[in-house]
Amino acid sequence: MRCKREAVIATKHPSLTIQSTFPDHIQARYCYRPRHNTSLIDGQIFSLLREHALLPVAPKVLPPGTDILIPSTHPDAGKARPAYWLIKKANLLTGDHVDRIMETFARALELGCKPHIQGAERTDGQSAFHAGAFLKPCASKSLPWVSMDTLQPPRSSGPAAQQNSMRRMAAMVDLCLAIDSVLNTRGQNALKRHDPRTLTRSRRLHQTIRTASHEDIDYGRLQSNPFPPGIFDDITRVLRFGNLGTCVAISRGQAEKLHLDLNDDNAIYTSIMVLGKPGELWDSSRHQGHLYLPTLGLMVPMTIGDMIFFNASELPHLVIKLDEADKHKRTIVTTFTCAQMADVLEHPPAFCVPWMRP
Repeated sequence: MRCKREAVIATKHPSLTIQSTFPDHIQARYCYRPRHNTSLIDGQIFSLLREHALLPVAPKVLPPGTDILIPSTHPDAGKARPAYWLIKKANLLTGDHVDRIMETFARALELGCKPHIQGAERTDGQSAFHAGAFLKPCASKSLPWVSMDTLQPPRSSGPAAQQNSMRRMAAMVDLCLAIDSVLNTRGQNALKRHDPRTLTRSRRLHQTIRTASHEDIDYGRLQSNPFPPGIFDDITRVLRFGNLGTCVAISRGQAEKLHLDLNDDNAIYTSIMVLGKPGELWDSSRHQGHLYLPTLGLMVPMTIGDMIFFNASELPHLVIKLDEADKHKRTIVTTFTCAQMADVLEHPPAFCVPWMRP
């Protein structure tokens, strides 16, 4: 049965290299822009498209079940920047990979794990879980901090609340390790094939992270390493995520508003894994669930087992809304690294803690 399940998802697909259907300068605006008001991004983009007579031109819908490469037109592409705007690997994940993550996520939800970080509005009306380590502009934090979604702190006082917190935290750690086990094989191998230079940079960042000690990490209101001996001794393992990012966002919903992930590092890829059950596919007859890239004039299908690498901080994007009856059928895992985290790891200030220094 497992072999049959593997064959359903993990199969070879032809590769298609495609250019944007729009002029390069449409996307270039979002590579050199000042930090604009993201709440106005819809109006800005569609005004730009109308100005160049690109509305109501329908986006080109790319074929499903196909590996897709969209080369970047950035002047530093393939050098200081990723070589591609987007890499899609169709059905990259095996049934075992999908099940491994889905089962640990279901277990975390059963134990009552809840997200603490409020994010973009999603299909299911819930915020995504953000697990891993962050370093964003923040007056109160100068060290990388482990998210409360990872730590699942006690919700009340007393021994019972502490025990429940530890069970929830262990479940989130299991989820992080399941994601890492998939990204560390399939994810890395796919990126190595198409953009080894960008993978090397991402690995270099994580080599620095792996020298971290518990004293170098901010555990928020928990104040110190909460992992008891024998359960989880090395915090850097939960930060690894296949050397492709320091954080993951996990949700059964999806971001449906046009946006840029401005805090994601633009020198490495943000990646997406699409998970679900083969017997519960969503209706995509009207492109529901597709990734829409308006400045490239392209729409990319996303189905179970697919993995996408793309520049989320410079490519405006949204996901076409799923039908109400289908909103529970898909789980999305997004891996990313905060730009500020990458900058500190590569160019540590003189006052930084030892593990941040080369």
